[in-house]
Amino acid sequence: MKPKLILLFLSYFFVINCVAQETVIFTTLEEVYAYAETNSISFRNANQQIILVKYQTLASKLGMFNLKGTGSFTLTDNTKLNPNFIPAEVFGGPEGTFRTITFGQKYVSNFAFEPQIDLINPYAMAQIKVAKTNEQLTAVTNLLTKKVVYESISAAYHNILSYRWQIDVTTKSLSNAESLVHFLQNKQKEGLVRSQDINITLANQLLVKDKLQQLEIQLQQQYNGLKILCDINPETAIIITGNENSVSDIQLPIKATGDLLQRQGEWQTKYQQAILRADKRWMYPTLNLFSSFSWQESNNNNWFGTNNWFGSNYIGLKVSIPILPEVSKIATVKKDRINFEIAQNNWNHNKLQDQINNIQLELDYRKAYESYKINAEIEALQKDSYEKNLNIYREGIISATDLINSFDDWLNSSLKTVALLASVKYAKSKIIISNTIK
Repeated sequence: MKPKLILLFLSYFFVINCVAQETVIFTTLEEVYAYAETNSISFRNANQQIILVKYQTLASKLGMFNLKGTGSFTLTDNTKLNPNFIPAEVFGGPEGTFRTITFGQKYVSNFAFEPQIDLINPYAMAQIKVAKTNEQLTAVTNLLTKKVVYESISAAYHNILSYRWQIDVTTKSLSNAESLVHFLQNKQKEGLVRSQDINITLANQLLVKDKLQQLEIQLQQQYNGLKILCDINPETAIIITGNENSVSDIQLPIKATGDLLQRQGEWQTKYQQAILRADKRWMYPTLNLFSSFSWQESNNNNWFGTNNWFGSNYIGLKVSIPILPEVSKIATVKKDRINFEIAQNNWNHNKLQDQINNIQLELDYRKAYESYKINAEIEALQKDSYEKNLNIYREGIISATDLINSFDDWLNSSLKTVALLASVKYAKSKIIISNTIK
């Protein structure tokens, strides 16, 4: 019996653990942002890009010296040496005759090492500035990507809140519709209500139920969209505990101060300028320090037979100056000038675009805010009208059709009000995103 209890106990905790692992809980929008920055592929790729450009900067710093060194080791077997004819009189022979002599040894071993380094290389030095500027450009571009992802996450998050609030409203409306049906059915038993009125209220109840089902499906679609943005497993459940349906945090005015586009344009201009300066230095002279160190061992018996190595080395300076122009280099400089001018034009355009975008964000927020305030008043009026019409209907003064129309007006205004509240909060979040991502 005890083993079964232990097994049941372990199984219970295993199931609980699995459920916990398959659920992600968010309380605020900021928690969703934090989760996305840790798990989203977009942010991971952005981090890898930062690492990549830092390596490129390091490579350009090391490449400034262009340190190179080639080493070689050779083993030579002189299977047949060339004969040389030397005057015989050198060896005491008769004048006018020659003696055949072979110079050299059969086995020769050579080891050589030839390092060189650039002491002054204007083009390579300029590449450091290019790499550093590219670091800043990549960082700003990643911030723009972050802004876009944040806005998409905020849209999905507030859509989820909107559908949740609409579901709450529709659920209460469905309960009211069911109560109205029961009320009329009881009146029908007393012979006070026509069957047509029952049909009207039943049809209205079904319409509300269908609206509720559609909202629940749309809510799940928004959850799936949020999973894509945050790279959450499809099987994982998302729970958003924060309701955030308070209106105390929405107020006018809110100032938008985003400037990412012009910052990107600024660094793009500096990047193109650095490239232009670097490519113009192809004609500058370079100063190079070169050297060579070599050792040789030779004998007629075998390789390494004597183990007597004789060394030689040299060191020198070399100045290299391009004399004839290279067409490709000249064309590259011309292209760089054009790209630099284009970047300057885009920078000026981005300044205007940032200013207009900020104005647009403020207008979007004001529009949503004013619309929400008006619809909240309309909702209160529609609710009051429905409650009064319900009392009048009970007295038999208006028809069931008029009552249902009043009910639908109240429901639609309630749905629109909570949807507009979510729109106000989303518009505000876009301004906050624009102001804080710097």
